[in-house]
Amino acid sequence: MGITIHYRGKLNKLKDIGKIQTELSDIAKELNWTYTVIDDAEQQVNGIIIKPHEDSESLTILVNKDLYLISLVALSFNEANEESAKFVAIKTQFAPLHVHISVIKLLKYIKKKYISNLKVIDEGDFWNSGDENILKEKMDFLASRIDLFGDVLDAHLGELEDVGSPEEIADKLEEILKKLGFENNI
Repeated sequence: MGITIHYRGKLNKLKDIGKIQTELSDIAKELNWTYTVIDDAEQQVNGIIIKPHEDSESLTILVNKDLYLISLVALSFNEANEESAKFVAIKTQFAPLHVHISVIKLLKYIKKKYISNLKVIDEGDFWNSGDENILKEKMDFLASRIDLFGDVLDAHLGELEDVGSPEEIADKLEEILKKLGFENNI
């Protein structure tokens, strides 16, 4: 749960792999972001993984042999093919607002220069709106809901201790939330 940026696309040209690795590593250095360049001949995956903030997930710009962006999850399941190249994602909910904005700006740059068919779904709506206030409102709203849910869990922890399976835990949580008047939001 949290504001996430989903993206997918195909690198325009094979020769751009080295360029994008070099350029994004330079950008990461400039922004003091950690990064790892990936050249994995065995899995036929190349690109870069960038960690923009300790409270953010990593931004992965990895392409498979067919030049499609691939997620680390798909890669870990040895699914580096076009079918598995659905969407890659980075959650920025818990990082400062400027991190989300910087990631969006970097994706816009990548779209302009290297992945012209890049499709982005930004749950913070900054990709489409460019409005920091909308992004902040969405992040703050979701943070308040996460905090509220945490408070509910803390207050009812005793009721959940003896519950067995994950399905039973989910059913019990739903029951607790309904008792608290959240039935329309479940």
